[in-house]
Amino acid sequence: MSSYMERAEHAWTEDSLRLIITPTDFAKSSLYYVQEIGHFHAFPAYFTERSKLDSYLFVYTVSGHGRLTYKGKTYPLSAHQLFFIDCREYQHYAAQSGQTWELLWVHLHGQSTAAYYEQFAQQGGPVRTVSPDHRYQRIIHELIALHRYKRLHNELLASRLLVDLLTELLLTEEASESAAGSIPPYIAELLHFIEQHCHQKWSLEQFSKLVAVNKYHLAKQFKKYTGLSPGEYMINARITRAKELLKYSGVPVAEIAERIGIDNVSHFINLFKARTGQTPLAFRRTWQSK
Repeated sequence: MSSYMERAEHAWTEDSLRLIITPTDFAKSSLYYVQEIGHFHAFPAYFTERSKLDSYLFVYTVSGHGRLTYKGKTYPLSAHQLFFIDCREYQHYAAQSGQTWELLWVHLHGQSTAAYYEQFAQQGGPVRTVSPDHRYQRIIHELIALHRYKRLHNELLASRLLVDLLTELLLTEEASESAAGSIPPYIAELLHFIEQHCHQKWSLEQFSKLVAVNKYHLAKQFKKYTGLSPGEYMINARITRAKELLKYSGVPVAEIAERIGIDNVSHFINLFKARTGQTPLAFRRTWQSK
């Protein structure tokens, strides 16, 4: 594997701010934590080119214009746009020629940051446009204020703010592309249908005919609003029904498998353990002992 690479032109105003943080072992093992954070007024010569850095980078454009090159594509950046990237990948970001670029930024890591990033990346490219009154600016300013001076609970408070930041990143796309987070009626119809008929065998083609929507569009939209494919959603519905029967009835495991539409009991046992971490009988014993 090639080693860390960075080239940069540190061209920013004297009143710009950059804080380098040294997290404790506890923060690195148990929290979300800041590695570096700052507020730049960058001159036109400013740029950073980098790869193989074990970090995730959030950048918010307050004013002016910049550009980002990431995963082979270049994106223009303007006021009220953000990007979130995995810095192990090659990246190049810079102020636009002739422009002063004001940006708030934070390098972060810890806990499940990678999982948040993967969910964010599945929603589209690295750049998002948000409303001017969004919470992002306030969160970064609060993080900067926390890290100016070392205090006892700073890392815990910073971790809480970073969770807010990461959560907002996952909610931004949904809020911007769906009316108040509502889902299309055909998706709601299909969700209800799957809950009622998860014990039967259904294909994507059948779901497509049921709601009269092209199967490729249906698959994409279903995952957008639920985070799962129709098939995965149906499996989860089956496992949920199996949990109910295991907890609140004495129905044998083989019969439960049949009731939820799985013909092979061994396959059911393996699937249940993969999804819950327990075999069906172990799950039943756990709840019967309470």
